[in-house]
This record gives sequence, C-alpha cells and structure tokens, in this order.
Amino acid sequence: MQHRAVSWKPLSRGLAVMLLALPFAVPAAAAVKELANDSFSGIGSLACQLGFLEGESGAVRLTADPGDYPYRVEKVRMLICPSGSSGTVILRLYEDNTGTVNPGLQLFEEIFQVTGSDDAFNEVDLSSYEIVIASGSVRVEIEWMQNSSPNGPGLANDTDGYVPNVNYIFASPPGAWFYANQLGVLGDWIVRMEIETNVGGPDPIFADGFESGDTYWWSVTTP
Repeated sequence: MQHRAVSWKPLSRGLAVMLLALPFAVPAAAAVKELANDSFSGIGSLACQLGFLEGESGAVRLTADPGDYPYRVEKVRMLICPSGSSGTVILRLYEDNTGTVNPGLQLFEEIFQVTGSDDAFNEVDLSSYEIVIASGSVRVEIEWMQNSSPNGPGLANDTDGYVPNVNYIFASPPGAWFYANQLGVLGDWIVRMEIETNVGGPDPIFADGFESGDTYWWSVTTP
C-alpha cells in the first residue's frame, strides 16, 4: 500500500489547507528528430529519377514513434538531382492514414525553388506555419512545375531496396497515385522531415488522476 504524506498549514480566518505530496507522471521532454525512410549516407549511394513531367509528383509517407506525439513540423529536406540543376516545385503535406495510395486531408501547400546536388539537401523551414500532428502519418509531396527530363531537376532515391507502401508517384496521365515501385523506382525517395516532439501536450496527470494546475479545489475548510 502506498502512503501519502499529509500536512496542514493554518491560514487566517480559521481556514486550513491540506497539501498532498502526490507522485505524478512527468511528460516526455521535447526533442528534435528527423523522420526518414531512406538510407542515404553520402555521395555514391543514390539514383536520380528524371522522368517527372510537369504536374507529376514524388512523395513519401513518414510516421513518428508513438511517444513523439503531438509533434510540430519544423523542416522538410529533399535531395534534388543531378548536381547543377535547378527548378520550381510545389511542396504539400497531407494526413496519410487512408491505408491506400491516396493521401488524406491536405495540411500545407507552398511553391519553392530547388537546386540539384550529389549530397546536399534542399531544406524548407516550416517552423513558422505551426503544423502540429496529433497522431498518424504525414505524406510529403513534391510536385514538379516543369518537366525534369533531360537535364533535371529530378528526385533522388537510395539504392538498397525500399520500404513497402511509403513511396509514391502521382503520374499524369492517368492523373492518379501509384506506389513508386509499381513504376520502376526500387528505392526510397530521399525526402525527410524534421520534427519537434511532445509539443502542446496535455498537463501531466497525477497518480490519483488529477491534472496539474489550479489547486484551489484541493483546499478544505475547517470549522
């Protein structure tokens, strides 16, 4: 049996307050993490896909660890190729919990300029948009605003196989989503998301079920 220490502190006007020393669960501390499916670690371990037409997309589904929610999206990183190429893309984020090739609710959309490299990521800072994810997966889509062939820019993938059902292509025609491996991409897109974990979570819960915060109702009066 667990005992709780109880102390009484006399107050003016004949009142007394009971202070309970209760153990409580400390919420997980916030941390910065990077979500990724790919294994890219440096020059030489990638392939460059230059087949995108205007209006087509590459996308990934990224999922945080259960203890990381709710998290805020801080940055998106993507490896654009080949080196020396440049262009314009539309970056979109969606909820991605449908269990199909189609994403869910769109969360974000913006146009960005990108530059190709053999190892340096294009990085988009999204911290000011306050995109907070309470649960589930996020799809990160990169839509091309110009044809990527013959000189780019394209999107890089790793070369050691792929994680099933997390890499996508929106192809036009027919204007539909596919798993990337269905269209011959046998690696993971090198697209990542930096997050700050455990943001905006609930107040910690004490062992007896009370939330932290105002202790007014813990007070008792004495005759």
